[in-house]
Amino acid sequence: MKILILHTVPYRKIEYHRALDHAAHDVTYVGVEARIADLPADLRCEKIVIPGVAEPAVEIGAIASPADGYEMVMALSEFDLHEAGKVREHLGVPGPRYGDLLRFKDKILMKRLVAAAGLRVPRSLDLRTAERTAEKSAAAASVPWEGRTILKPTLGASSVGVHVFGSPREALAFVARPENHEYFADGELEQFIEGPILHVDGVMEGGIPRLIVASRYISTPLEYAWGEPLGSAQFRMSDGYRAFFLGCLRAVGVVDGAFHLEVIEGPEELVFMEVANRAGGGDIIPTTEASTGVHIPTEEIDVLIRAQARRLGRPLPGGPVREVTKTEGPWFGWLVVPGHHFPEASCRVTTPDWLAGSGAVVKLRVAQPPDRLKKSVTHQYWEVPAAAILRGGDDAEVVEVVRRLREEIRVVPRAAEVAR
Repeated sequence: MKILILHTVPYRKIEYHRALDHAAHDVTYVGVEARIADLPADLRCEKIVIPGVAEPAVEIGAIASPADGYEMVMALSEFDLHEAGKVREHLGVPGPRYGDLLRFKDKILMKRLVAAAGLRVPRSLDLRTAERTAEKSAAAASVPWEGRTILKPTLGASSVGVHVFGSPREALAFVARPENHEYFADGELEQFIEGPILHVDGVMEGGIPRLIVASRYISTPLEYAWGEPLGSAQFRMSDGYRAFFLGCLRAVGVVDGAFHLEVIEGPEELVFMEVANRAGGGDIIPTTEASTGVHIPTEEIDVLIRAQARRLGRPLPGGPVREVTKTEGPWFGWLVVPGHHFPEASCRVTTPDWLAGSGAVVKLRVAQPPDRLKKSVTHQYWEVPAAAILRGGDDAEVVEVVRRLREEIRVVPRAAEVAR
Protein backbone atom coordinates (compact mmCIF):
# COMPACT_ATOMS: atom_id res chain seq x y z
CA MET A 1 0.00 0.00 0.00
CA LYS A 2 1.25 3.51 -0.79
CA ILE A 3 0.84 5.52 2.42
CA LEU A 4 1.20 9.24 3.11
CA ILE A 5 1.79 10.01 6.80
CA LEU A 6 1.26 13.50 8.21
CA HIS A 7 4.16 13.43 10.65
CA THR A 8 3.71 15.82 13.58
CA VAL A 9 4.04 13.69 16.72
CA PRO A 10 7.74 13.05 17.42
CA TYR A 11 8.85 9.67 16.06
CA ARG A 12 10.09 8.47 19.45
CA LYS A 13 6.52 8.66 20.77
CA ILE A 14 4.86 6.72 17.93
CA GLU A 15 7.64 4.39 16.74
CA TYR A 16 5.93 3.65 13.44
CA HIS A 17 8.30 0.78 12.66
CA ARG A 18 6.77 -1.32 15.44
CA ALA A 19 3.51 -1.70 13.50
CA LEU A 20 4.20 -0.58 9.96
CA ASP A 21 6.31 -2.81 7.72
CA HIS A 22 8.23 -0.23 5.70
CA ALA A 23 9.52 -2.95 3.37
CA ALA A 24 6.02 -4.14 2.49
CA HIS A 25 4.51 -0.65 2.10
CA ASP A 26 5.68 2.44 0.23
CA VAL A 27 5.64 5.05 2.99
CA THR A 28 6.06 8.81 2.63
CA TYR A 29 6.36 11.10 5.65
CA VAL A 30 5.41 14.75 5.24
CA GLY A 31 6.06 17.37 7.89
CA VAL A 32 8.06 20.40 8.90
CA GLU A 33 11.85 20.18 8.81
CA ALA A 34 12.27 19.43 12.53
CA ARG A 35 9.86 16.50 12.39
CA ILE A 36 11.31 14.99 9.23
CA ALA A 37 14.77 15.27 10.81
CA ASP A 38 13.71 13.01 13.68
CA LEU A 39 12.99 10.03 11.40
CA PRO A 40 15.49 7.17 11.83
CA ALA A 41 18.25 7.38 9.23
CA ASP A 42 17.85 3.74 8.20
CA LEU A 43 14.05 3.85 7.82
CA ARG A 44 12.95 2.89 4.30
CA CYS A 45 10.70 5.80 3.30
CA GLU A 46 10.28 8.95 1.26
CA LYS A 47 10.46 12.32 3.02
CA ILE A 48 8.73 15.57 2.12
CA VAL A 49 9.41 18.81 4.00
CA ILE A 50 6.72 21.49 4.13
CA PRO A 51 7.24 25.06 5.44
CA GLY A 52 4.66 24.84 8.22
CA VAL A 53 3.41 28.37 7.55
CA ALA A 54 -0.03 27.64 6.09
CA GLU A 55 -2.44 24.85 6.99
CA PRO A 56 -0.87 21.43 6.32
CA ALA A 57 -3.62 20.49 3.85
CA VAL A 58 -2.87 23.60 1.79
CA GLU A 59 0.88 22.99 1.73
CA ILE A 60 0.48 19.29 0.97
CA GLY A 61 -2.09 20.06 -1.70
CA ALA A 62 0.46 22.26 -3.46
CA ILE A 63 2.96 19.42 -3.86
CA ALA A 64 0.83 16.25 -4.04
CA SER A 65 -1.86 15.21 -6.49
CA PRO A 66 -4.10 12.21 -7.24
CA ALA A 67 -1.55 11.19 -9.88
CA ASP A 68 0.90 10.33 -7.09
CA GLY A 69 -1.14 7.21 -6.40
CA TYR A 70 -1.44 7.37 -2.63
CA GLU A 71 -3.82 4.75 -1.27
CA MET A 72 -3.91 5.83 2.36
CA VAL A 73 -3.46 9.05 4.34
CA MET A 74 -2.55 8.53 8.00
CA ALA A 75 -2.49 11.12 10.79
CA LEU A 76 -2.06 10.40 14.50
CA SER A 77 -1.78 13.93 15.88
CA GLU A 78 -4.73 15.87 17.27
CA PHE A 79 -3.69 18.76 15.05
CA ASP A 80 -3.50 16.64 11.87
CA LEU A 81 -6.59 14.43 12.03
CA HIS A 82 -8.86 16.96 10.38
CA GLU A 83 -6.19 18.18 7.98
CA ALA A 84 -5.84 14.57 6.85
CA GLY A 85 -9.53 14.58 5.95
CA LYS A 86 -8.93 17.52 3.62
CA VAL A 87 -5.86 15.82 2.11
CA ARG A 88 -7.89 12.67 1.39
CA GLU A 89 -10.46 14.77 -0.43
CA HIS A 90 -7.74 16.46 -2.50
CA LEU A 91 -6.03 13.18 -3.38
CA GLY A 92 -9.21 11.17 -3.88
CA VAL A 93 -8.12 8.65 -1.24
CA PRO A 94 -10.83 6.65 0.58
CA GLY A 95 -11.27 7.36 4.27
CA PRO A 96 -12.81 9.91 6.64
CA ARG A 97 -13.30 13.43 5.26
CA TYR A 98 -13.05 16.68 7.20
CA GLY A 99 -16.80 16.72 7.81
CA ASP A 100 -16.69 13.19 9.19
CA LEU A 101 -13.97 14.16 11.66
CA LEU A 102 -15.43 17.42 12.96
CA ARG A 103 -17.25 15.54 15.74
CA PHE A 104 -13.86 14.79 17.31
CA LYS A 105 -12.87 18.47 17.32
CA ASP A 106 -16.04 20.47 17.93
CA LYS A 107 -16.83 20.23 21.65
CA ILE A 108 -20.40 21.50 21.24
CA LEU A 109 -21.15 18.92 18.54
CA MET A 110 -19.73 16.00 20.53
CA LYS A 111 -21.78 16.97 23.59
CA ARG A 112 -24.93 17.08 21.47
CA LEU A 113 -24.23 13.60 20.12
CA VAL A 114 -23.65 12.17 23.59
CA ALA A 115 -26.75 13.88 25.00
CA ALA A 116 -28.81 12.47 22.13
CA ALA A 117 -27.72 9.00 23.28
CA GLY A 118 -29.25 9.68 26.70
CA LEU A 119 -25.97 10.23 28.55
CA ARG A 120 -25.27 13.17 30.86
CA VAL A 121 -23.30 16.14 29.52
CA PRO A 122 -22.60 19.58 31.01
CA ARG A 123 -24.96 22.33 29.95
CA SER A 124 -23.33 24.75 27.54
CA LEU A 125 -23.81 27.87 25.43
CA ASP A 126 -22.35 28.09 21.92
CA LEU A 127 -20.85 31.58 21.59
CA ARG A 128 -20.47 31.19 17.84
CA THR A 129 -24.20 31.92 17.52
CA ALA A 130 -24.00 35.02 19.76
CA GLU A 131 -23.97 38.62 18.60
CA ARG A 132 -20.64 40.43 18.90
CA THR A 133 -21.89 43.26 21.10
CA ALA A 134 -20.95 44.49 24.56
CA GLU A 135 -24.60 44.20 25.55
CA LYS A 136 -24.36 40.43 25.11
CA SER A 137 -23.33 40.15 28.77
CA ALA A 138 -26.93 41.04 29.63
CA ALA A 139 -27.90 37.68 28.15
CA ALA A 140 -26.50 35.95 31.23
CA ALA A 141 -30.02 35.65 32.56
CA SER A 142 -30.82 33.27 29.69
CA VAL A 143 -27.97 30.87 30.53
CA PRO A 144 -29.61 27.75 32.01
CA TRP A 145 -27.28 27.39 35.02
CA GLU A 146 -25.74 29.40 37.82
CA GLY A 147 -22.39 29.28 39.55
CA ARG A 148 -18.92 28.42 38.27
CA THR A 149 -18.60 28.56 34.50
CA ILE A 150 -15.90 27.50 32.06
CA LEU A 151 -15.01 29.51 28.97
CA LYS A 152 -13.13 27.50 26.36
CA PRO A 153 -12.37 27.45 22.63
CA THR A 154 -14.80 25.11 20.89
CA LEU A 155 -12.04 23.70 18.69
CA GLY A 156 -9.15 24.02 21.15
CA ALA A 157 -6.74 21.54 22.74
CA SER A 158 -4.38 21.18 25.72
CA SER A 159 -6.49 23.56 27.87
CA VAL A 160 -5.08 26.55 25.97
CA GLY A 161 -7.44 29.54 26.20
CA VAL A 162 -9.55 27.99 28.97
CA HIS A 163 -10.79 30.21 31.83
CA VAL A 164 -12.95 29.56 34.90
CA PHE A 165 -15.34 32.22 36.23
CA GLY A 166 -17.63 32.46 39.24
CA SER A 167 -20.76 32.82 37.10
CA PRO A 168 -22.00 32.93 33.48
CA ARG A 169 -22.38 36.70 33.84
CA GLU A 170 -18.68 37.13 34.65
CA ALA A 171 -17.71 34.92 31.72
CA LEU A 172 -19.89 36.82 29.26
CA ALA A 173 -18.57 40.15 30.52
CA PHE A 174 -15.04 38.88 29.83
CA VAL A 175 -15.98 37.78 26.30
CA ALA A 176 -17.65 41.13 25.62
CA ARG A 177 -14.32 42.94 25.90
CA PRO A 178 -13.02 43.81 22.41
CA GLU A 179 -9.71 42.02 23.01
CA ASN A 180 -11.58 38.76 23.70
CA HIS A 181 -13.95 38.73 20.73
CA GLU A 182 -12.19 35.69 19.25
CA TYR A 183 -14.38 33.56 21.52
CA PHE A 184 -17.41 34.62 19.44
CA ALA A 185 -15.75 32.91 16.46
CA ASP A 186 -14.66 29.83 18.40
CA GLY A 187 -15.90 29.59 21.95
CA GLU A 188 -18.40 28.15 24.38
CA LEU A 189 -19.53 28.55 27.95
CA GLU A 190 -19.87 25.32 29.91
CA GLN A 191 -21.35 24.55 33.30
CA PHE A 192 -18.61 23.68 35.81
CA ILE A 193 -19.30 20.30 37.40
CA GLU A 194 -17.49 19.33 40.59
CA GLY A 195 -15.69 16.03 40.71
CA PRO A 196 -12.52 14.18 39.70
CA ILE A 197 -11.75 13.95 35.99
CA LEU A 198 -11.29 10.48 34.56
CA HIS A 199 -9.44 9.69 31.36
CA VAL A 200 -10.13 6.52 29.44
CA ASP A 201 -7.67 5.37 26.81
CA GLY A 202 -7.50 2.58 24.31
CA VAL A 203 -8.16 1.49 20.74
CA MET A 204 -11.35 0.66 18.86
CA GLU A 205 -11.74 -1.54 15.78
CA GLY A 206 -15.07 -1.55 14.01
CA GLY A 207 -16.69 0.03 17.07
CA ILE A 208 -15.43 -2.76 19.35
CA PRO A 209 -12.75 -2.04 21.98
CA ARG A 210 -9.40 -3.77 21.54
CA LEU A 211 -8.02 -1.99 24.60
CA ILE A 212 -9.63 0.07 27.36
CA VAL A 213 -7.87 1.43 30.45
CA ALA A 214 -9.37 3.89 32.96
CA SER A 215 -7.44 6.40 35.07
CA ARG A 216 -8.12 9.32 37.41
CA TYR A 217 -6.28 12.59 37.03
CA ILE A 218 -4.50 13.86 40.12
CA SER A 219 -5.03 17.60 39.62
CA THR A 220 -6.38 18.61 36.19
CA PRO A 221 -5.07 19.42 32.70
CA LEU A 222 -6.25 23.01 33.23
CA GLU A 223 -4.17 23.33 36.41
CA TYR A 224 -1.22 21.96 34.43
CA ALA A 225 -1.65 24.75 31.89
CA TRP A 226 -1.53 27.15 34.84
CA GLY A 227 1.78 25.64 36.01
CA GLU A 228 0.85 22.82 38.40
CA PRO A 229 2.18 19.22 38.04
CA LEU A 230 -0.29 16.80 36.46
CA GLY A 231 -0.61 13.21 37.58
CA SER A 232 -2.79 10.24 36.80
CA ALA A 233 -3.44 6.83 38.35
CA GLN A 234 -5.16 3.79 36.86
CA PHE A 235 -8.14 2.23 38.61
CA ARG A 236 -10.35 -0.82 38.24
CA MET A 237 -13.47 0.20 36.32
CA SER A 238 -16.86 -1.24 37.21
CA ASP A 239 -19.23 -2.67 34.61
CA GLY A 240 -21.35 0.47 34.96
CA TYR A 241 -18.40 2.76 34.29
CA ARG A 242 -17.33 0.67 31.31
CA ALA A 243 -20.84 0.83 29.85
CA PHE A 244 -20.89 4.63 30.19
CA PHE A 245 -17.45 4.97 28.59
CA LEU A 246 -18.38 2.81 25.61
CA GLY A 247 -21.72 4.61 25.30
CA CYS A 248 -19.88 7.92 24.93
CA LEU A 249 -17.41 6.55 22.39
CA ARG A 250 -20.14 5.05 20.24
CA ALA A 251 -22.37 8.12 20.49
CA VAL A 252 -19.64 10.36 19.10
CA GLY A 253 -18.70 7.75 16.51
CA VAL A 254 -15.29 6.41 17.46
CA VAL A 255 -15.11 3.39 15.14
CA ASP A 256 -11.44 2.77 14.32
CA GLY A 257 -8.28 3.97 16.01
CA ALA A 258 -7.10 5.24 19.36
CA PHE A 259 -9.26 7.25 21.72
CA HIS A 260 -8.77 9.55 24.69
CA LEU A 261 -12.04 10.11 26.55
CA GLU A 262 -12.43 12.49 29.50
CA VAL A 263 -15.32 12.10 31.93
CA ILE A 264 -16.26 13.94 35.14
CA GLU A 265 -16.96 11.73 38.14
CA GLY A 266 -19.83 13.89 39.39
CA PRO A 267 -21.44 13.75 42.84
CA GLU A 268 -24.32 11.62 41.56
CA GLU A 269 -23.37 10.32 38.12
CA LEU A 270 -20.74 10.28 35.41
CA VAL A 271 -20.74 13.26 33.05
CA PHE A 272 -19.20 13.29 29.57
CA MET A 273 -16.54 15.95 29.07
CA GLU A 274 -14.86 15.41 25.68
CA VAL A 275 -13.26 12.79 23.47
CA ALA A 276 -10.52 12.64 20.85
CA ASN A 277 -9.94 9.98 18.19
CA ARG A 278 -6.19 9.79 18.94
CA ALA A 279 -3.87 8.56 21.66
CA GLY A 280 -3.72 10.48 24.93
CA GLY A 281 -0.85 12.77 25.84
CA GLY A 282 1.44 12.92 28.84
CA ASP A 283 2.91 9.51 29.55
CA ILE A 284 -0.32 7.64 28.80
CA ILE A 285 1.29 5.60 26.00
CA PRO A 286 4.28 4.18 27.95
CA THR A 287 2.23 3.81 31.15
CA THR A 288 -0.40 1.78 29.31
CA GLU A 289 2.28 -0.40 27.76
CA ALA A 290 3.92 -1.00 31.16
CA SER A 291 0.53 -1.94 32.56
CA THR A 292 -0.98 -4.06 29.77
CA GLY A 293 1.83 -4.85 27.35
CA VAL A 294 -0.08 -3.00 24.62
CA HIS A 295 1.58 -0.08 22.80
CA ILE A 296 -1.32 2.15 21.79
CA PRO A 297 0.20 3.59 18.56
CA THR A 298 1.20 0.10 17.35
CA GLU A 299 -2.31 -1.17 18.01
CA GLU A 300 -3.85 1.88 16.35
CA ILE A 301 -1.72 1.67 13.21
CA ASP A 302 -2.63 -2.00 12.82
CA VAL A 303 -6.33 -1.09 13.08
CA LEU A 304 -6.02 1.79 10.60
CA ILE A 305 -4.14 -0.33 8.05
CA ARG A 306 -6.77 -3.06 8.30
CA ALA A 307 -9.62 -0.55 7.96
CA GLN A 308 -8.06 0.99 4.85
CA ALA A 309 -7.44 -2.44 3.34
CA ARG A 310 -11.16 -3.15 3.72
CA ARG A 311 -12.04 0.14 2.01
CA LEU A 312 -9.76 -0.79 -0.87
CA GLY A 313 -11.24 -4.28 -1.13
CA ARG A 314 -8.10 -5.97 0.17
CA PRO A 315 -9.12 -7.40 3.54
CA LEU A 316 -6.20 -8.49 5.65
CA PRO A 317 -6.20 -11.80 7.50
CA GLY A 318 -6.94 -11.75 11.20
CA GLY A 319 -9.15 -13.23 13.85
CA PRO A 320 -11.94 -11.64 15.87
CA VAL A 321 -11.27 -8.48 17.86
CA ARG A 322 -9.95 -9.34 21.31
CA GLU A 323 -10.36 -6.86 24.13
CA VAL A 324 -7.69 -6.08 26.71
CA THR A 325 -9.30 -4.45 29.75
CA LYS A 326 -7.25 -3.44 32.78
CA THR A 327 -8.95 -5.26 35.69
CA GLU A 328 -6.14 -6.27 38.06
CA GLY A 329 -2.85 -5.04 39.50
CA PRO A 330 -0.19 -4.01 39.53
CA TRP A 331 -1.48 -0.52 38.79
CA PHE A 332 0.44 2.30 37.18
CA GLY A 333 0.40 6.06 37.08
CA TRP A 334 2.42 8.97 35.75
CA LEU A 335 3.41 12.51 36.64
CA VAL A 336 4.58 15.41 34.48
CA VAL A 337 5.94 18.64 35.96
CA PRO A 338 5.58 21.73 33.74
CA GLY A 339 8.14 24.43 33.08
CA HIS A 340 6.42 26.52 30.42
CA HIS A 341 5.26 29.08 33.00
CA PHE A 342 8.76 29.97 34.20
CA PRO A 343 10.44 33.04 32.64
CA GLU A 344 13.84 31.43 33.17
CA ALA A 345 15.48 29.37 30.44
CA SER A 346 16.43 26.30 32.49
CA CYS A 347 15.94 24.73 35.91
CA ARG A 348 17.21 22.37 38.57
CA VAL A 349 15.05 19.46 39.81
CA THR A 350 15.18 17.85 43.25
CA THR A 351 13.36 14.58 43.96
CA PRO A 352 12.49 13.39 47.50
CA ASP A 353 14.91 11.01 49.24
CA TRP A 354 12.31 8.25 49.64
CA LEU A 355 11.72 7.87 45.89
CA ALA A 356 14.87 5.95 44.91
CA GLY A 357 14.30 3.11 47.39
CA SER A 358 10.52 2.94 47.11
CA GLY A 359 10.32 0.39 44.29
CA ALA A 360 7.65 2.61 42.75
CA VAL A 361 9.70 4.07 39.90
CA VAL A 362 9.32 2.50 36.47
CA LYS A 363 10.89 5.46 34.68
CA LEU A 364 12.11 8.87 35.83
CA ARG A 365 13.54 11.66 33.74
CA VAL A 366 14.63 15.01 35.17
CA ALA A 367 15.96 17.96 33.22
CA GLN A 368 19.57 18.97 33.70
CA PRO A 369 21.13 22.35 32.92
CA PRO A 370 21.61 23.40 30.18
CA ASP A 371 18.31 21.74 29.13
CA ARG A 372 16.05 24.49 27.81
CA LEU A 373 12.52 24.95 29.12
CA LYS A 374 9.90 24.95 26.38
CA LYS A 375 7.72 28.05 26.59
CA SER A 376 4.50 26.56 25.22
CA VAL A 377 2.37 23.97 27.01
CA THR A 378 3.89 20.53 26.46
CA HIS A 379 3.48 17.11 28.07
CA GLN A 380 6.40 15.43 26.31
CA TYR A 381 8.72 13.86 28.88
CA TRP A 382 11.87 15.19 27.17
CA GLU A 383 10.52 18.77 27.11
CA VAL A 384 9.43 19.17 30.75
CA PRO A 385 11.48 19.58 33.95
CA ALA A 386 10.47 16.15 35.24
CA ALA A 387 8.37 13.16 34.22
CA ALA A 388 7.83 9.84 35.96
CA ILE A 389 6.03 6.54 35.44
CA LEU A 390 5.14 4.93 38.76
CA ARG A 391 3.58 1.69 40.00
CA GLY A 392 1.79 0.32 43.04
CA GLY A 393 0.46 -3.02 44.19
CA ASP A 394 -3.12 -1.73 44.25
CA ASP A 395 -4.84 1.34 42.87
CA ALA A 396 -4.81 3.15 46.24
CA GLU A 397 -1.04 2.69 46.49
CA VAL A 398 -0.35 4.13 43.06
CA VAL A 399 -2.59 7.12 43.81
CA GLU A 400 -0.63 7.77 46.99
CA VAL A 401 2.80 7.56 45.36
CA VAL A 402 1.78 9.86 42.46
CA ARG A 403 0.18 12.34 44.85
CA ARG A 404 3.16 12.30 47.21
CA LEU A 405 5.71 12.83 44.44
CA ARG A 406 3.58 15.63 43.01
CA GLU A 407 3.67 17.42 46.36
CA GLU A 408 7.35 16.85 47.15
CA ILE A 409 9.24 17.17 43.87
CA ARG A 410 10.86 20.59 43.51
CA VAL A 411 11.73 22.55 40.39
CA VAL A 412 13.97 25.57 40.85
CA PRO A 413 14.19 27.88 37.84
CA ARG A 414 17.76 28.80 37.06
CA ALA A 415 18.90 31.85 39.04
CA ALA A 416 15.64 31.91 41.06
CA GLU A 417 15.11 29.82 44.17
CA VAL A 418 11.43 29.10 43.65
CA ALA A 419 9.72 25.82 44.59
CA ARG A 420 7.92 24.10 41.70
